[in-house]
Order: sequence, then C-alpha cells, then structure tokens
Amino acid sequence: MNPLSRARTMIFKCCLGIASIALIGAGVFEVPQASAQTCMQDVYRAHGKKQNLNCTANDVTLSSVSNICITNPLFIDGDNDGCQDPDQTTGKLTCIAGQPFTFKADYAMPLTAQARYDLGLYIASDSGGNDGALTGNCANNVLTNANAETFDDLDGDVCGDIDQNPNPQIFEQTITAVCNGSGDGGQVVLDYCTSWRQPGANESCDDTVFTSAASWDAYPGAPSKCNCGEVAIDVFSETATIEVTKTAITPNVLETGGNVTYGVAVKNLAAVSNVTLDTFMDTDLDPLNPPEYANYGDITYAHDDIASTTCDGDGDGNSTPIVIAAGATYTCQFTVLMGPGDAGDTVDDQVQACGTDNFGHTNLCDDDPAQVTYTDVSTKPSLTKTPLAEIAYKVDVQYGVAVMNKSTVDTLVLDSLSDDKFGDITSVHAAGGGFAEVLSTNCATGGTIAAGGNYNCKFTGRITAEGPHTNKVTAGATDDDQVTYGAPELQDTANVNISVTFP
Repeated sequence: MNPLSRARTMIFKCCLGIASIALIGAGVFEVPQASAQTCMQDVYRAHGKKQNLNCTANDVTLSSVSNICITNPLFIDGDNDGCQDPDQTTGKLTCIAGQPFTFKADYAMPLTAQARYDLGLYIASDSGGNDGALTGNCANNVLTNANAETFDDLDGDVCGDIDQNPNPQIFEQTITAVCNGSGDGGQVVLDYCTSWRQPGANESCDDTVFTSAASWDAYPGAPSKCNCGEVAIDVFSETATIEVTKTAITPNVLETGGNVTYGVAVKNLAAVSNVTLDTFMDTDLDPLNPPEYANYGDITYAHDDIASTTCDGDGDGNSTPIVIAAGATYTCQFTVLMGPGDAGDTVDDQVQACGTDNFGHTNLCDDDPAQVTYTDVSTKPSLTKTPLAEIAYKVDVQYGVAVMNKSTVDTLVLDSLSDDKFGDITSVHAAGGGFAEVLSTNCATGGTIAAGGNYNCKFTGRITAEGPHTNKVTAGATDDDQVTYGAPELQDTANVNISVTFP
C-alpha cells in the first residue's frame, strides 16, 4: 500500500497507540525512547536525501514472523527457557493491551526480483504513528552474519544480501513493540518497512549496530526501493467483555408471597481470554441507592432470602470460582423467598457480574434486570346473624349482625346491609313498603374491616305476626383489589317463635 494511503487509514491506530503508552504504570517497562527518530524515512533524510520515500516496489517484502519468544512480560515460564509459556487454556502467547512487550522472532523476507543488497528491516515500536514504520521510533536491523539463518554476501561488505538462493532470507531480531491487539481475534499487528539497494546503487554497508540515523547504512537505494505494510503475529491482546442476562423463571408470585426462581446467563464475548468472575450479585435497581445490595446480595451461596442456588461454579454449594472460557456462556439458577405485597405491584432487581480476564484486566462488569409481578389472592368473607333478645311481649326482637374478613392481606369495605323482612337495617324506619318496622339500629355501611378483622352491630325490629319467624340479612362488600362479595357468602338467617297473649 502507498505510504500516503496508509497514513489516512492509520490515524485511529496512531491515537490509540499514544493513549495506550500513556497508560503504562509502575512495574511495567516502557518503550526505550531513541535520542533521534529511527524509522526508515528518518534514516533516508539523515543521509542528505530530500525526497519522500514512496515505497512502490515489492522486490523484498516481509512475509511472516515466526518462532516468537516473548521475554517480557513472561507471565509464566514453567520450563525456565526465558520465553513466555502459551496460555494453558487457549494455547496463545499473550500481551497486555496498550502496554509494551519484548519478543524475539524469525522474520522471513522473500525476494520477488533479481539480486538485492543490504537488506534492512524497520518495525514500528511506537504503535506505528500515522505512517507506520516510515517516521518515529522503530526497531531497526540489517541482515548480518550473526542474525541470518543463511548469510549471503554478494558485494563484499558486512551487510547481508539476497538472491534466488537462499530465498527467503530469514533472520532473527529482538524488538519491543506496543501490544495493540488490532488484528482479527485480538492479534498484535506490526507496522514494518523493508529496504534494499539495487545493482548500481549498492554503496558499501559497513555498520551493523544502529548508533544514529546518519550512520545507519541500511536504507533504500532509491525512493521506491522499499516496501511498507502490516503483518499480524501470533500474539494476542484483548480486553474481555461479558454479557449478563437475567430471567424471571417465575414471573408471578401470589400477593401472600412465595418462592421465585431466576435464571442467569453470563456470556464471555472475548475471542481469546477466559474470564474469572470476582463478584456475582443480585442488586437493587434503586438509582438513589447504588451500588448497595438491597435485594438478595451474593448469589453464589444460600443465605437470608436465597433458598437455593446453582450459581456456585460447579453446583455443589461450595462457591467454586466461576471461570468462563472465551466465547462460552455460564448459566445457573437461584431461588428466593419473596415476602407479601399488593396485587399488581412489581419487584425489579438486577444481577451484576464482574470478572478478571487472562490479561489481568479487572472490573469487567455487566448487569441485567428482571421483573416479578404480584397477583391477587381472593379470600371469601362470611356473615352470620344471631337473635340476641326478645322484648316487648315477644314482638320486638333485637338481632346481632357480624361480618368477618377472612383474608390475611386484603381490607374489606362494607357496602350494604339489608334484611328481607325489615329492609334497610342501617336506619330506623316505620313499617311500610313490604318491610317491618326497625325500632333502633347501630348498623352502618362504608366502614373498613381490616384483614382478619370483624364488624359487629345490632338492630331491633318489630314483628307483628304470631308463630315462627324467619328473616334473612344480606350484606355487600368490596376488598382493596376491587373484588366484590355478596350472597351467598354474606348472608344468614335467624329464627324466633312469636306468641302473643291478650289479657
């Protein structure tokens, strides 16, 4: 790709690299800063060349980077060979996103033309800037008898050359680069430039140790005699992310309360890294009270209102660490005892999971809510009527009325009280309209009967007929969930026997 075109496509990478270097903290080594610019355009200019390199030729390219040995950071070096061991789970070499790492590797440079001289290789060590390995800080090298797999010297100087045998030239180089993870699946991508000289421009190359740009002899023989690009290497960097999904397996609960079961799924969205959960909590959604665990708290063991859980790693109740492989999903359930509430009310709370990935990134968190709705429990009330006394020569009878609210959660409002023989028993009235006289009463409607409570009243009615007398009281009531009740639940009869003696 033309360097000017690459410059337009690498602006974002530049900014990411600069920000990443700023994140380097205590205990992590920094990229060595050269006293002068060390990339290929800088070296070319330092030799008095005024042109901008255009690197349109592809005589010698960089085709692969292999046999990678990361020497810092090691993470794990179980065999003490000085090279980082691959991750035990993923089998990948890893580096920490945004931080420098040092590695040794074999670089393969194939030839696509006739013999070329004084092969140079520049690898950007500062995330590439906005023009890859053309300017800025680079790890630079030249093919030598010490680092070449097969040294080929065609022009008698100390720098290596290439022709059809051997092809490609492979030489070893140790560099420090920034762990950018910008390739597919989090692969580190190196910005590089190769340089060479063509016949007739192959000046003597007599310096194989970079001391300054002006003394470094591995630079292009003409503005086009170079090749720049990107190569992905088998070192992986990523910051894992997780996705939490909480589901109410029991979406409704009776207003008297009961057990509710929730399902939870935690997906590791990473391509390479495992995630180990550090916290697994059920929390309140109250925005005025974050991040208090106002609901059920830690869901990895049974406690308080958590009756049971499988969210303990392996389901044996011992809170085994939960490790989620890259691309995998961990699922579990927990059951809670929910207290009573009013019909129609909802309970909203969320599960939050936080973890750490293989690269040491912490506080990788996500959460998701679920809702449970209270449903109505209708409990029928009852009514009884009992004759309390007979007065006035056994024709004036006092009755007692009792209304019992048998619900444990709902209040009851008394809407009506009437008698089939005496009519409205909430007011005193003369006989008429098909009803007998009510002499006195303390019965009334509109009152509220608490859950489990009673309402009692009395009325006296005048009976003018002789012999057995049966009358029936009927009530109407409504609970606080707007369920109405009447006969037959709120209905009862009373019997008296009337005898009249005349003097």
